[in-house]
Amino acid sequence: MEFVKKSAEELAKMNADELQAYYVGKLNHEKKEMTARIEALEAEKGTEKYSELAEEVKNLKDSQMKSLEEALKAQGAIISKMNKGSLSGGQMAAVEGSVKAMLEANAENFKKSKDGRHEFGFSLKVAGDMTIAGNVSGGGLPQAQRLEGVNDIAEREAITWALIPKFTTASNSVEWVYESAQDGTIDGTAEGTAKDQIDNDFVVASVSLKKRAAYFKVSTEMLDDVSFMEAWLRNKLITRLFLDVDNEVLNGTGAGQSLNGLLSLATAFAAGGFAASVDNANDVDSLVVAANQIKLANHRGMLSIMMHPSDVAGLKLIKLSATDKRYVDRLVQVGSQLSLDGMPIIENVNIAAGDFLIGDFSKAIVVQKEALSVEVGLDGNDFTKNLRTILAEWRGDVIVQNNDRSAFVTGTFATTNAALETP
Repeated sequence: MEFVKKSAEELAKMNADELQAYYVGKLNHEKKEMTARIEALEAEKGTEKYSELAEEVKNLKDSQMKSLEEALKAQGAIISKMNKGSLSGGQMAAVEGSVKAMLEANAENFKKSKDGRHEFGFSLKVAGDMTIAGNVSGGGLPQAQRLEGVNDIAEREAITWALIPKFTTASNSVEWVYESAQDGTIDGTAEGTAKDQIDNDFVVASVSLKKRAAYFKVSTEMLDDVSFMEAWLRNKLITRLFLDVDNEVLNGTGAGQSLNGLLSLATAFAAGGFAASVDNANDVDSLVVAANQIKLANHRGMLSIMMHPSDVAGLKLIKLSATDKRYVDRLVQVGSQLSLDGMPIIENVNIAAGDFLIGDFSKAIVVQKEALSVEVGLDGNDFTKNLRTILAEWRGDVIVQNNDRSAFVTGTFATTNAALETP
């Protein structure tokens, strides 16, 4: 129905319901006009008509605000007439239902009061003061605001994975050939004598790829009702499986479906000629001897040192001796990178505190069938139970070819320091 504006005299003759309907209609009418003008204003951006329409929108806003003020004044007047005694603002909230009922019951009295002196009254039942604790049940009021997403448990960084070259294969196993021995020696050859004969022995070695996998089972209701849950679960599954693979690359034992981890392939620390010869031996001494062990095995690549953060902190605190409180000046900190004799020190919470691994990480290879994959589907009785299975898997292994294993040395500081310490 089209809105028709009323005069002040016509408004004065209206009852409460009529006034409410009038002002609701007026505000709705002005809202529609406002919306239409704003749409027109958007369409005329950049044209000469834009400023004219902008002025119309401003006038409509002023008119709508005036209508709202008039509606509020009229409502206040009606409440004042209803309330020949006194009815506090606090009590109004408690008697909203009663007010509506009394207005309906006294509609005729209100109508008569506009035409002449017609006094009447009614009482409202006020139950008492309202409080959140006393009058709200079955939920929170006001409703708490929920922060988006999930506050994840802090995950460690995948350090070892990032240090090693990757190789993708289409097969389920990988082979390599290594030289296992060199026979014969070369000496000078006298005139008329036989020359020296030498030979080499070779071995073919191989690894079979191993699978690492995990899955979630999630109800369809949870996936449907929590908007971010499917993506969150998928990402969390990928993260947890990826960290498992990273852990296996370092700590795998090679048994069963465990990968051949670097620590299991590395050469054990050997004090060699430095055994029982270092006064006040400390962690720095052990790392220097381990690096020398790799050089004596004829490896000349760039070495890196992997240690637990607590051991790195301890390394920074080492003094020259019990009496000389100066720090070890061969430790160099450039930005966030600490190094010893030019060898970067890599902090990794995934190596046991007290252990170390030093080596040329380019000598290792992560061989994989394909990158980590994720699938969502039905498994077993998922269909009848309204469940979905989210599965992540990875297949591969770690290779350090046999003659490169001496390019890695591992040990435990307590043991290696003791092996170096003078009696």
